[in-house]
Amino acid sequence: MRSLIFDTDVLSTFGKLEKLDLLKKLFPDTNFNISTSVHNELFKAKDCGYEFVDYIMESQMFKVTPLSQEEVDFLEKLRHERRSLGPGELECISICKHRGSVIVTNDVVAKKVCDYYHIDFIDLSMLLKSLIVSNILTSEEVRELIYEIEEKDKIIIKDVDDILN
Repeated sequence: MRSLIFDTDVLSTFGKLEKLDLLKKLFPDTNFNISTSVHNELFKAKDCGYEFVDYIMESQMFKVTPLSQEEVDFLEKLRHERRSLGPGELECISICKHRGSVIVTNDVVAKKVCDYYHIDFIDLSMLLKSLIVSNILTSEEVRELIYEIEEKDKIIIKDVDDILN
């Protein structure tokens, strides 16, 4: 069974919109995982008053995935190489590198690190495009979703035309 490891950014986007069901529809036979650091980041957000964390946790879709010793060793290497990445991104990358999983992230630096280490990733634009290609949503519904993302999550999606066409 395929496994996706979610970084906090994309997970919080779908959490704020209460649209996790779209991820289930897009990846029906897939394990959804988060690293320990992503789990901790979510609870820090909850402590700051962000209610979307409850929606994510109540969904019970995401399994917290601790790192193996080999992944911890690689994580230490990454920490020294990539100081601009946070613990969530670094743990996700390490897990994906060693387990052949796919990271779901919208972090530009994390995606570059994935390219460098030949790790597959999916970003927000790819998810939105896939919703159309898979006939889960129409182009107009994705356009509305993009508007909602930009409004609620304060993200500017620059490649809207590429996503919708």
